[in-house]
Amino acid sequence: MFLTGCPEKVVRVQVPAENILRATEVSQEGDLAFARRDYYAALIKFLEASRLNPNSHAISNKLGITYSQLKYYSEAGVAFQRAIALDQKFAYAYNNLGTVYFATGDRSRAEKYFKRAISMQDDAASFHINLGTLYFEKGKYQKGMAELRKGLMLDPGVIGRGEGMALSQASSRGSSTEKSYFIARVYASMGDVDRAVENLKQALSAGFTDIDAIRREPDFDKIRQDTKFVAFMAQATLLTKN
Repeated sequence: MFLTGCPEKVVRVQVPAENILRATEVSQEGDLAFARRDYYAALIKFLEASRLNPNSHAISNKLGITYSQLKYYSEAGVAFQRAIALDQKFAYAYNNLGTVYFATGDRSRAEKYFKRAISMQDDAASFHINLGTLYFEKGKYQKGMAELRKGLMLDPGVIGRGEGMALSQASSRGSSTEKSYFIARVYASMGDVDRAVENLKQALSAGFTDIDAIRREPDFDKIRQDTKFVAFMAQATLLTKN
């Protein structure tokens, strides 16, 4: 079981050039199936590709992501650990293994692997978003806010693009509510009114009711006079009064 935290030992084998080429083609077919959200079809393709070229850390990582989408977390963990064993500098596999630990409730190991990924590749926005999400789950909102800010400054569109497994699937309702509110604060401080309002609406739908906090928060000052923000505040005030 991957849950022991012990990485798999792998032995590289000789792979004929034609197998490597075919593995690449099959993996690309898997990418197309994954993009269609046909995860079982993608899984079959990535399994075939991994058999053709068992030395590929990239294929093992794709296999792990697909297992994660299907909630086969044990198999996903094994695939990510194999990717790490094949390439110990492959930061995305560490991050993705962290998402598996998060989903299975092992927050300590999840934090360890997210931090490891960041130490290897600090400019990957999704790594900071994942660590920030973990901090929100732990109730460490200021640390979570700091990581969200780093991630969104690196890539304002990273949230919702779906790199690897979405941690929101394993987050509690309370932490998701706080996270949406803090994400809105970050976007507002960047002057991005559309994304700020979108996340405020998500927070409201999830149970956020402290409209006065939005009125007081300086992060919203950049967009406070925007018509979209004004309209949201008017609607939110009415909804929370009811």
